[in-house]
Amino acid sequence: MKNNPSFILFCFFLTLIFLQFVHARSSSKSSDLPLPIFKDQRDGKEYRTIEIGNQKWFAQNLNYDSPKSICYKKKKKNCEKYGQLYPYDELDVACPNGWRVPTVKDWQNLKKNFDADSIVALLHTTGWEDSNSHTNQSGLSLEGSGYQFKKKLFIGESKATTLWINQSNLYDEYYHVHIYGGKGIFFEKSKWMTNEVFHAHPIEDLDNRKFSIRCVCER
Repeated sequence: MKNNPSFILFCFFLTLIFLQFVHARSSSKSSDLPLPIFKDQRDGKEYRTIEIGNQKWFAQNLNYDSPKSICYKKKKKNCEKYGQLYPYDELDVACPNGWRVPTVKDWQNLKKNFDADSIVALLHTTGWEDSNSHTNQSGLSLEGSGYQFKKKLFIGESKATTLWINQSNLYDEYYHVHIYGGKGIFFEKSKWMTNEVFHAHPIEDLDNRKFSIRCVCER
């Protein structure tokens, strides 16, 4: 019976199935490994960190209570979920010692690690209204945390997030990047659809425009 071709073929396929199962278990365990944790000595809060290329980033939005920071819609539960929103004049002091708000070059270097779909590689696969195209290949896990637009106006939750870039142009206009989930945002006039709008421009009511922060290691 052991020399029966059907029996040998059965054993061969059984072995293949077993090897695939072992590989899947191994891959699952490696992808589920916890990320390194950084503890902010100022308040004891902990953040997951991720190595991307030659940089180390927070894998969560900053949630440090600064004098001018605020929770989305002023609800504490949103700080716990999304981190806090900060004004432009706290960018130099927001991140803990050894970390900083990214520059334009930091942001460009981050995206260079991925292909043409660099933005969807940064976006979490859950927590967005539309996340079908998101891969989170980076592990950065950006979420649709929204932002403060005016003193009493908060917009974008589950659809968009805005991150500060700690750099200004020749006109003292601070750079920031608007990031949109799903297929992105469509500009009717130019017929352009994108997940990223990176710019610096005069911002009305600047003190009340508050955005999220992702700290990058200073090394």
